[in-house]
Amino acid sequence: MWKFCVVFVIVICFSVSLTLSQDFGYGGKHGPEHWSEDFKRCNGKHQSPINIDLVNVVEREFSPLEFTNFDAKPTGIQVSNNGHTVLVRMTFAEGDEPRVFGGPLADRSPRAGYQFEQFHFHWGENDTIGSEDRINNHAYPAELHVVLRNLEYRDFASALGQDHGIAVLAFFFQIQGADNPNYNEFVQLLSTIERKDMSANYTRPVRLQDFLSYDLMNYYSYIGSLTTPPCSEEVTWIDFETPIDISEYQLNGFRQLTAHDEHLKNNFRPIQPLNDRTIYKHKLSAPPTDKMGSIPFVNVDNFAGRISASSAYFYLLSTCLCLCLRLGLASAGFSIYVF
Repeated sequence: MWKFCVVFVIVICFSVSLTLSQDFGYGGKHGPEHWSEDFKRCNGKHQSPINIDLVNVVEREFSPLEFTNFDAKPTGIQVSNNGHTVLVRMTFAEGDEPRVFGGPLADRSPRAGYQFEQFHFHWGENDTIGSEDRINNHAYPAELHVVLRNLEYRDFASALGQDHGIAVLAFFFQIQGADNPNYNEFVQLLSTIERKDMSANYTRPVRLQDFLSYDLMNYYSYIGSLTTPPCSEEVTWIDFETPIDISEYQLNGFRQLTAHDEHLKNNFRPIQPLNDRTIYKHKLSAPPTDKMGSIPFVNVDNFAGRISASSAYFYLLSTCLCLCLRLGLASAGFSIYVF
């Protein structure tokens, strides 16, 4: 009996040791410089994040990116603290799942497209650090990653590590004075998930597009990896040029999580060597004339507001011109009727 107990204890201790060795963080013995000791692919040659050096990017005109169901209302949104990031999962009615086609994704998967899996965040303890990718060595205070799965694969696990199996849409954040209204409830939920494995649900689920930048036409693209273990490569990255606005107060909602878990302090991986890779910048065939021209999906309420404001302006202008014309002709002895 005692021999069985000894074996049982040894197995338990080995399992605990293995679990601890497979953990990762952003500092100390589990920091990024040690990831490859437990996750061999983290030592690959095509790793992310990278610095996007604008002098060396290659302009390329991709086919249009198509965003389907990004305006669909989800049936639920769960926000979780997994000990490494704030993870957001959205559930949708069958057929309403957000999908992306075209652009750099069409190179190896022209018809299948990519389906939304989850999104998560990386941030720093101050405004000078936080984003994973950088542009001309400039770091933004935070970054959003929307993770997509190639529909040629039945699930995320089978797509992982496959050529063009996974894609990431990356969005930078920039500090503005006013709160971003689309992030108000999200920031409130952060205070309820202070510790690892805590989750909270949206009371009124919002659309995926509301979390993103308005400009989805100007972007950079390259082939890289997941920025956390297992660091699987062959990931298509699309980094959008226009940042998302967020206030200092809202961003501090992320930073307050570090008071309860050091793993969440500066949860971004250092820049990795570019090696033999090429970074592409999407070349627009015709530059958009305004912000609305940059949106592949239209926010109907905002668009209606712009149309009504424009109509009022032109109505006032035309009325003034007609009045001036009528007065001028009347003084010359003519009569004019304005309908």
